[in-house]
Amino acid sequence: MRVWAVSDLHTDYKDNMAWAEQLCSSRECRQDALIVAGDVSDNLDTLARTLELLTSAYGHVFFVPGNHDLWCRREERQRHDSLVKLQLVRDTCARLGVHTSPACVGGVWVFPLLSWYHASWDREPDLPGAIPIEKVMMDFHACTWTSVPGLRAGDDSVARHMDALNDPAFGEALAAVEREERETGRRPPVVSFSHFLPFQELLPEKRMLHYPNLAKAAGSDPLAARVARLRPAAHVFGHTHFSWDAVGPHGVRFVQWPLGYPAEQRRRSRPVSEWRPMLVWDGERDALSSPRACYWSSHYAVAGRRPHVLTPAPWVSA
Repeated sequence: MRVWAVSDLHTDYKDNMAWAEQLCSSRECRQDALIVAGDVSDNLDTLARTLELLTSAYGHVFFVPGNHDLWCRREERQRHDSLVKLQLVRDTCARLGVHTSPACVGGVWVFPLLSWYHASWDREPDLPGAIPIEKVMMDFHACTWTSVPGLRAGDDSVARHMDALNDPAFGEALAAVEREERETGRRPPVVSFSHFLPFQELLPEKRMLHYPNLAKAAGSDPLAARVARLRPAAHVFGHTHFSWDAVGPHGVRFVQWPLGYPAEQRRRSRPVSEWRPMLVWDGERDALSSPRACYWSSHYAVAGRRPHVLTPAPWVSA
């Protein structure tokens, strides 16, 4: 069995839904598992249609929602908030047989890690004059947390609440992994995934970004602690739409492989019809797949990060 990964499908766009429909026509992955690291659609019908297509193409589909999946449009807000929306998303997954909790398939443990971002995750110097992230991200208008008292978008309360929802399934699955390791002397392969980023090293420096304050709405300290505790062979993430494949903190291989928006796809060297999820675990070799060259992770492998340099890149200053 192989494990593939993709994120940020955004199938509200007809081109992206057409990609999902094309994907399901192939039979080559019917025994494999697919990780979907969030951001499919805020429309539950579109989400369900997309997951139905993916479950027809893959033997196992794993999913965690991203920020877009928990948006509540104006008509929805009269009925529920984003936490109730989360439960509706999970109910949809359960009905379709999509995994939202850790499971062992084909000898590989796959850990979905629910998460949310918080501004204090960003510990690097700010770029002077950068637009506040609240002014450019729809989340701050479309996500509400009223069903649980004390949750506020302006601190880490939502991130900690979301992280706590991983228990007790996370603890039970980790205990099973550790038990197998004790009994066999070999740690079984573990691949974890989240929508948001566990470590800031997985995000380009602020001077490289059109929205330098993205770091204030991208990552989670509780998620970082959970990844460090789990010690996966690889961790898949999404959200930033930057393809990534590199070994990072704790010796973990970090992967992002986003479908992204149609405008982003047009900038790639290959048409979207030829684009496929990324192979992460190769069951035939019983090992992680060979690393891929990705623009930003390859850049940092050579140049290294210099977050204290605050001179904007030419495309940012322009």
